[in-house]
Amino acid sequence: MASASSFVRPTTRPDEIHSLLTGVERYNPQKTGLLEDYLARQCANPDSTNNHDLMANLALLKMYQFNPDMVDLDVIRRILAKALISQSTGDFNLCLYLLSDEICKDGSISKLLTLRNYLERAQFTKFWKEVYGGDEEEDSVVDGIAGFDNGLRRLIVGEITSTYQTIPAKSVEAMVNLDEEAVVRLAKENGWSINTGGVIALPLKSENEAKATVIKENVKFEQLTKILSAANEI
Repeated sequence: MASASSFVRPTTRPDEIHSLLTGVERYNPQKTGLLEDYLARQCANPDSTNNHDLMANLALLKMYQFNPDMVDLDVIRRILAKALISQSTGDFNLCLYLLSDEICKDGSISKLLTLRNYLERAQFTKFWKEVYGGDEEEDSVVDGIAGFDNGLRRLIVGEITSTYQTIPAKSVEAMVNLDEEAVVRLAKENGWSINTGGVIALPLKSENEAKATVIKENVKFEQLTKILSAANEI
């Protein structure tokens, strides 16, 4: 789900946009161009930690919902691509709820839905192949999204950190779509160690630490006597 932080005003949101989102003209169709221009600025910002304004992008999708003749599929593509690498996992679905079935059948939008499914299943290698493994002359669905790869890698590193205590470096190379040298740098940046056998050891955290599970079953005395009686009858 999207966290409350998804709706906190980003430091990069201009006053003009903030006034629009919090005022009576939030869904004035004449302001659509203003929100589209703001999206273009988000897409041009390579800082994946501070370049996504969910509230503004939802307002733009709502504007399209109210005014179907104004729909721009490329704008929707970019909104979904931005939401795909958001730190809040629910952002993509919130955007999706505002799209019609017809829009979701568009080729680029449908492909983004496939990519979302790969991320949810932690099928990262398939994700990279789907994004960049097609026809070289075909535009990628993430074209025009500055910092997309690094934003995606940030999410994948988070999954690795919370899931594994050890993992082969080769596996990480495939998961983050980087070569051996780049993965060595990535490991150093995240405090991971690589042994001579090419295995990465990750710091223990509450998420990846194995915990013993103790199962207790309470049996009432009346139930116990029934069990013993049945055993005697066998």
